[in-house]
Amino acid sequence: MKKKTFYIKTLGCKVNQVESAFLIEELEKYEFKLTSEQEAQIYILNSCTVTHKAEAEAKKIIKRWKNKFSPELIILAGCYSQVYYKEIYEWAKKNNINNLLILGQEDKFRIAEILNTSFNLKEPVIKVTPIQEFTSCYPIILKKFYGHARAFVKVQDGCDQFCSYCIVPYTRGSPRSLPISLVLKQINFYIKQGYKEIVLTGIHLGKWGKDLKPAQKFSELLLAIEDYLKTYDETFNLRLSSLEVKEIDEEFLAYAKESKFLVPHFHIPLQSGSNKILKLMNRHYTQEEYLETLEKLYKLFPHATFGADIIVGFPGETEEEFLETCKVVKNSPLNWLHIFPFSPRPGTKAEKMPDKIPANIIHERINILRKIIEEKRKEFLKSEIGKIRKVILEKYDENKQAWKGLSENYINVLLKNITSETKFKGKIVKVKFIKQENSYLIGEVLDN
Repeated sequence: MKKKTFYIKTLGCKVNQVESAFLIEELEKYEFKLTSEQEAQIYILNSCTVTHKAEAEAKKIIKRWKNKFSPELIILAGCYSQVYYKEIYEWAKKNNINNLLILGQEDKFRIAEILNTSFNLKEPVIKVTPIQEFTSCYPIILKKFYGHARAFVKVQDGCDQFCSYCIVPYTRGSPRSLPISLVLKQINFYIKQGYKEIVLTGIHLGKWGKDLKPAQKFSELLLAIEDYLKTYDETFNLRLSSLEVKEIDEEFLAYAKESKFLVPHFHIPLQSGSNKILKLMNRHYTQEEYLETLEKLYKLFPHATFGADIIVGFPGETEEEFLETCKVVKNSPLNWLHIFPFSPRPGTKAEKMPDKIPANIIHERINILRKIIEEKRKEFLKSEIGKIRKVILEKYDENKQAWKGLSENYINVLLKNITSETKFKGKIVKVKFIKQENSYLIGEVLDN
């Protein structure tokens, strides 16, 4: 029997990327074959619902697949499916997309089993398990991380923060952790494949361990990984996807100071620099606490990239409160931002809040903030010229005739004095930064 072919596209976060890699491995295990978009029979979209834009993109992709490729089956999986499956069902019916299978978060992990019974659909089919039934972190252990030079490890799922603007607790359920033994098992698989950078990721990474019995601290996981990596006597990078400011406590700082592997790159969501807006967002810190914590990290890692998420145009945000955010960005070590316009999520508290900010004002404010951070990033990159850093090689760019890499401190790097051999992919090299070229630093490899 000829293998069924499939194509998968991923929207959203690093956790989704890990989960998509798992879906690939599961399907290949059951005799399905990964192929190009043009050749597939089954089309899978692992979706995001953090913003309205992500949802609109999902619908656009599905309509394009239907019209251009006439697939046997389209699968919409993940966050968007989990919480808005009824709306998706009605949309699919209205657009005559009757071969659509709608899978929730936990259900997508049974994709191979479900596919054996779900062909030749006459109308859209919903398979969504309620989040109340999510009791553990699904143990994703990948044999390989398809197409990536850096290896992501999903150690945690779920969030119970309930920020007033955020739909994620309704799409992912309560925090659930992967035990240390399974985290180390995954890292062991990756190291055997030659990966040199491990990226720990989760929906709310700092919540790791709180649900385990007995409960454990995130620092315990970090120390266990540290000890494990030391047994290899090799160069590794350990990168953290994101941590909340309150989770950077004295224990974490003590670990960071002594760590041999933790890279100087910290993503710490800010969302707003106004204490009033932070309270409306249900964020449990003040701008003063945020700045104090960043300064502590900066003293340990003055050459680090300090990144943050910021939401512009939250309901009721005055010009003065927006300028407070600008002031925090200017007066902090922040040198990289992910800026979002406020996107009302149906079912969240913020959706019903009064004093919505007009789109043109949000757009103006985003431009102001972008100019501030672009200037700071430019200055940061300038300060790195002449420095020697570790860089992981990610991809050879034929157009630029250079390797694209990522430095330990999260700088995009171009390297021209090294051959294009594929054996270099994923390797960590020492690099001296020579000059700046747009958002890249041009580097010279000091060793091979």
